[in-house]
Amino acid sequence: MGATALTLIVVSVAVLAAGCSSRKAAPNPLAPSVYLDHALALMRANAIYAPASGWGAVTAEAHKMAVRAKSPADTYGAILYVVGQLTQAGDAHAKFENPLTAKLMAQGGAALSGTTPTPPPSVSLVDRRVGDVEVPAISSLPASPNSRRYVSTALSSISSLQAKDRPCGWIVDLRANTGGDMYPMLLSGGPILGEGRLIGFTGKSGFSGYVSYRDSTLSGDGERARAPLKVAVFSPAPSVAVLIGPATVSSGEAVAIAFRGRPDTRSFGASTGGVTNSPQTYRLADGATVRVSVEWDVDRRGTVYKHPIKPDAAVSGHLPNKAVVQAAGKWLLSTAACSQRQ
Repeated sequence: MGATALTLIVVSVAVLAAGCSSRKAAPNPLAPSVYLDHALALMRANAIYAPASGWGAVTAEAHKMAVRAKSPADTYGAILYVVGQLTQAGDAHAKFENPLTAKLMAQGGAALSGTTPTPPPSVSLVDRRVGDVEVPAISSLPASPNSRRYVSTALSSISSLQAKDRPCGWIVDLRANTGGDMYPMLLSGGPILGEGRLIGFTGKSGFSGYVSYRDSTLSGDGERARAPLKVAVFSPAPSVAVLIGPATVSSGEAVAIAFRGRPDTRSFGASTGGVTNSPQTYRLADGATVRVSVEWDVDRRGTVYKHPIKPDAAVSGHLPNKAVVQAAGKWLLSTAACSQRQ
C-alpha cells in the first residue's frame, strides 16, 4: 500500500471519528426537564384553549415549580398547574393522569367497551303520531360489543315503531346525554338524521373535515363505522324536535349539532353545557397521559360552536320536564308532515 493511500485512510478515519463525536446523543425522555418540556409542547401545540396569562408566563411558572425535579414524577405538579390553567380558560376536557391511573383507566375503558352493557336508547310513541327517542351517553368504541348492542337495539326499536305506527315526526331527547363516543349515538339515529354530512371539526391547523352518514355507515374524521344492522333512512324525511339542556355535554352536544341545519328540525329546552369540542389524549414517556381539547365542533352549514348551544325554543324546567316534550310535540303536530295526517 502506498503512502498516499495510507494517508487517505487515516484522514478518512479521523473525519469519521470527528463526525461521530460531533453528533449529540438523543435526549433522555425521562430526564425531568426534557419530560416537562415535551408535555408543555404537546399542550401548547394542540390545545385550542390558551391560559389567560399566556403560554410564556405559564411555561415559565411551570419550570420554576419543577426546578428541583429529579424524576418525571417530580414534574407532575407543574403539569397539573398548566392543566388547571387550561381548565380555567374553559377546557372542560383538560386532564392529567399519572401512569398508574392512566393504566387503570385504559383497562376500565377496555372492559366497558367489551362487557359492561350501556342502557340503549329508549323508543316510544307520543300522542299516537310522534316517535320519541331518548339517547343516553355511551363511552364505548363503535366496534365494541357494547356499542353494537346499543345501536342494534335502538335501530330495531326505531324501525319497528316506524313500520307499525309510521310517526309523522320524531323527538330526539338529548337532555340527559353527558357525552362519550358520538359514533354509536349517531348510528342509532341515522334513519331519522338522514344522509349527508353531519358534523365537522376545526382546530389550530384549520378545518379537518366532516363526518357523513350514508348507507348505515359513518365516515370521516379518520374513522369509519357501520351500523350492525341496516335500516334505510325514513322517506319522506320526518320533522324532528331535538331536546337539549344543561346536562347535554360533549358528544351529547355533538349529536345536537349534527341535527343543526337539517330541514324541518327545531330544538327545545335550555342551553347545553358548552363542551362543544373534541379532546385528544397524549401519552408521555413514563406512561402518564395529558388530555386537551383539540378541535371545535362545526355543523353542516359551517357554523363553529365555541359556546353552549342555545335552543330554538327555550322551555324552562329540569328533568323530568314534560313541558319540553309537550312543546316539542305541539310544534311537530303543526308541521306539514303531521298536519297532512290528521
